[in-house]
Amino acid sequence: MSITNAISRLNAHRDTQVDETPDANNSSHQGEDLGHIDSIDAATDSKINPSFYEISEKFELGQMFKIYFGRIGNILLYLNIAIYLYGDLSIYGAGVPKSLRNVVCTAGSNSTSHNDSNVCWDWSPLTRSDVYRIFVACFALCMLPFLFIHLTRSRWLQIFTTAIRWISFILMLCLAVDRAIIIRRDYTMTSLITKRSWNPSLYHLMLPDAAPAVIPHPAIARVQGLPNLFGVCVYVFMCHHSIPGVVTPIRNKRNLMFRIFIPLFFSVLAFNLLLSGTAVAAFDQIQDIYTLNFVPDEDSGELFKIPNILAKIFGYFLSLFPVFALSSTFPILCCTLLGNLSTLFTMFRSFQSETARRVLRWVLPFVVLLPPICIAFTTDNIGFLVGFTGAFAGSGIQYIIPALLVYRARRYITSRLRTDTPTRSSRFDGGGLDTEPLYPTSSDEPLIRNPNCCGAITRLWNSSSHMHIASPFASPFRHFAWILLLVVWSVFCIVVVLVDKICAI
Repeated sequence: MSITNAISRLNAHRDTQVDETPDANNSSHQGEDLGHIDSIDAATDSKINPSFYEISEKFELGQMFKIYFGRIGNILLYLNIAIYLYGDLSIYGAGVPKSLRNVVCTAGSNSTSHNDSNVCWDWSPLTRSDVYRIFVACFALCMLPFLFIHLTRSRWLQIFTTAIRWISFILMLCLAVDRAIIIRRDYTMTSLITKRSWNPSLYHLMLPDAAPAVIPHPAIARVQGLPNLFGVCVYVFMCHHSIPGVVTPIRNKRNLMFRIFIPLFFSVLAFNLLLSGTAVAAFDQIQDIYTLNFVPDEDSGELFKIPNILAKIFGYFLSLFPVFALSSTFPILCCTLLGNLSTLFTMFRSFQSETARRVLRWVLPFVVLLPPICIAFTTDNIGFLVGFTGAFAGSGIQYIIPALLVYRARRYITSRLRTDTPTRSSRFDGGGLDTEPLYPTSSDEPLIRNPNCCGAITRLWNSSSHMHIASPFASPFRHFAWILLLVVWSVFCIVVVLVDKICAI
């Protein structure tokens, strides 16, 4: 919502540029020059031309941040995105080796809990931790070439990944629902073998010395798990950095929030509740990688029965699902981070020479790959990585960046289209061109960006409710209180997760 409003206000700003040359237009697109904006008659303060808010040109976060916050703000934005991508890659770098380790390690496969110090195979002294780190190193070596070839055409790869994801989700739902029903009924080992041997999640109940299934009775709430929930929720629902590129191609953008985004977010919420609810109802202990709950036991069933073979296919397909899905997405994320770091480094003069560019071309792939791989070497706790990444880097992208963007965009557009502040209208008197940049130049960097931005809290609080601009695209969240709420909530999430992680150490 905030990103969409910011794009609308950015396009409103661009549509009022009536005295630009082609060169000025190009520099404005890159965030180098804002061009000249004619003064706007006071009669426009009652109603805005709807075309001012048409989203007709694609803008990314970096371009918007450069226009509204200048070079320093742009650097901070790219740092935030880079930290988030590093966290994302760390999750992927740990998830793939952990899934492979749990599939190939056969020693004690019937046990419900494993220790990293346990041996992986009865015939080998290698521990599960050793095998995990071997897989991390192999995974890094396999992914490194993709960073040098700059994978760009990924349409078929993404289609394949999407198909794998949906097949896996449907399988997990069906197997978990079947298990939840069976463990709540009177069952015998014979009935399971004859009727349910296609479900790998029931295999440990088919062993001769198997204990009765534990029917899950989860607590309504666990306070100790609440801090990590903040980061996980941000990680699951965070898509705000992709919204600018998604909104532009949509032809009819009227009521976009109610037609697309709100149904989309509720669909994601409903799907996650369905997946989580079936998992809680079916399993007493849930692995941090949920697909590992479906690893079939080697010692149960007869391998040559058709249902058993089907169970093996289901079980190993789900167990290796993170390997397929994350391995196909990992190179794309690496190339995305590579592009962001390249843009970030070229913002500094020392990296703008041709020699520096050649060095960066060969050094940056290692800068992209080594940090997440090192993190994956130190921990395989996926829940910790997801909570940490979501709370710290994700909160910035989901809450702080949209709030700052929409605040600066509103202040700028209302100053151009006649706000409630009488002193500002004097800036438009005389019909001259306004060439004042939105952000300070190198010569006046210490100066305040906008004298009106540092007013009292009461002025900020009341300014939103006194806008006299009638727009068909006006947001229901246009009051300053909503922006303040976003910032306060993001700080609260970060503090809660930080305290939890410190206490855990």
